[in-house]
Amino acid sequence: MEQNQKPETLLLGWLDPRNEKVTHAGVAFYNEKFGEYLLKIDEEPSEKQYFLKPFGSESDSVTYRMELVIKRRDGKFLKRQCVGEGYSSEETSGNVFVNYGSKFKTLVLYIKD
Repeated sequence: MEQNQKPETLLLGWLDPRNEKVTHAGVAFYNEKFGEYLLKIDEEPSEKQYFLKPFGSESDSVTYRMELVIKRRDGKFLKRQCVGEGYSSEETSGNVFVNYGSKFKTLVLYIKD
């Protein structure tokens, strides 16, 4: 990727497994340098930083960790905390399904249409 080129904007959606309805949840940006996605979730305050990164794979499935950046009172980085887990596979068409937030909705990172 050229230095001045902006990262591709990927869509996030809330999937309700009860009726398969998807509603907009925000956007994500892939950071090639660190091999992870920065998530901007509409329902969360803008100062919260979420990242999604792969941490394992088995045959055609990849597992992911969703992490929240925890900062000190002065705003400096303290640590990252795991707040959700996800997976992608052939069955998900490469999209990442994340267990985070509501038990009635799944956060989906749409990598492919």
